[in-house]
Amino acid sequence: MKRVLLFLAMGFEEVEAAAFTDVLGWTWSVDDVNPVEVVVTGLHEEIRAAHSLVVKPQYLLDELDLSRFSALALPGGYHDRGFTEAYSQEVLEAIRTVYGNGGIIATVCVAARPVAAAGLLRGKRATTYPLDDGKHVRFLAEHGAEVVERDVVVSDRIITSTGPATAFSVAFRLLEMFNGREDVVKVKKAMMF
Repeated sequence: MKRVLLFLAMGFEEVEAAAFTDVLGWTWSVDDVNPVEVVVTGLHEEIRAAHSLVVKPQYLLDELDLSRFSALALPGGYHDRGFTEAYSQEVLEAIRTVYGNGGIIATVCVAARPVAAAGLLRGKRATTYPLDDGKHVRFLAEHGAEVVERDVVVSDRIITSTGPATAFSVAFRLLEMFNGREDVVKVKKAMMF
C-alpha cells in the first residue's frame, strides 16, 4: 500500500491540506480502488493553519521512519504566520530523504520553495505562486529551477502548482502517479468532479 506523509507547517493553507486528505481518503471508500494511506505530521503538537483551523498531527516528524513513505505532500502557507518552518533542516532533510528513496514530492503554491531550498528543483521545470510581486517565482529561479507558467507542473517525481485553486489537481495527479488513471476516474466520479 502507498503511504503519503502530509507535512503541515504552521500557517499552512487549509484547503491545500484538505485536498490531499479528501482525495486520498476517498480511495478507502470507492470499490476497486487501491487505498492510499495519509499520515499527518508536523513539528508541533498543535499546528495553527493560515486562517482559523488548529490541527493535531498524528505524529511529530522526528518520530517517523521516512523510508516507509511513497510520497511527501506539502501544502503551501503564509510565511508571516509560521510557514517559514518548512525551511528548517529537519523538513528539508525529510524532503530529500523521501525523494532520494524514490518517492514523489507533491506541493501546492509556495510549498515549491522548500523543495527548491532542498536542492531538488535545480534543472527541473517547476511553478509556484506567481503573485506577491513575483518573489516566489524569483526564489525558484535563484535555486536553479526553470520556472514555467502553468497551473500544475510535473518534473520527474516532483509536482508543483500555482495556488490554492490547484490543490485538488495536485492531489489527483499524485493519485494517478500511484494508482493510474482508472482509479482517478473512479474517485472523481464518487466525489462528483
